Amino acid sequence: MNTTIENNKDNQIEQIEKKVKIQKPKKADFRMHAHVNPLNETLFPYPLNYNQVDWSSHYPKKFGKDPLKLYLNTLEYPITYDDQVKPEYSESIVDFLDIGCGFGGLCFALSENYPDKYTFGMEIRGKVVNFVGEKIRALRDEGQAHDVSVIRTNTMRHLPQYFRKNSLEKIFICFPDPHFKKKNFRRRIVNPGLLSEYAYLLKPSGRIYCITDVEELHNWHVQHLEKHKMFKRVQDVEQDSAAKLIWNSTEEGQKVERNKGSKFIIVCEKV
Repeated sequence: MNTTIENNKDNQIEQIEKKVKIQKPKKADFRMHAHVNPLNETLFPYPLNYNQVDWSSHYPKKFGKDPLKLYLNTLEYPITYDDQVKPEYSESIVDFLDIGCGFGGLCFALSENYPDKYTFGMEIRGKVVNFVGEKIRALRDEGQAHDVSVIRTNTMRHLPQYFRKNSLEKIFICFPDPHFKKKNFRRRIVNPGLLSEYAYLLKPSGRIYCITDVEELHNWHVQHLEKHKMFKRVQDVEQDSAAKLIWNSTEEGQKVERNKGSKFIIVCEKV
């Protein structure tokens, strides 16, 4: 009799746990400084090379793992890069990369509009990464967002340590810090050295998308992209569905829209 009662209690508890819905995080709980100096020393873990990146921890459903466990490389959701990863886990499946993804608006829009592609967001601010990661977990609990992930890292220092040559289809750089002072131009996420890295990682005919609300920064983007021998400018941008998404998917893009500001975009293709 007691055993039957205990079994019934266990079943009731199990049913209650299944019904508990993971709540989406609130942005107000994850605010922090808008900008971080990317030239500072990296004080959080990073892989020595792409063989140490375990993609099964970022896209667990594809690899038959727990989809609600988070690995974000933050204090709350740490990652270690001490050991070599199984070859089948270290082969990147990422198609789209959002550099400086912020609160993940574009990542989620890409996930919804390209369900057969895998999107990865990189962001240097730990609290912001936690917000995106916890939102991903809540959506996965509802059966969504299994094709999107995020990580805390410094793209300017460590990008080639995550991806192989010719592995990405698209790279997005949306409303980056303009670093107005001339002495800080070297902090800009678009510069000749970094463009060579982006070209190295993009597949042939892969595309890079840059959008900003600062015309001077847009002119900088145009100048350096058109000068780079590995890129050619795409003229029919209005035909590119991904270009349409970056217009209003990000938090910054929506803020510019509310303030009736201007937006400037350039899309280039790897040659």
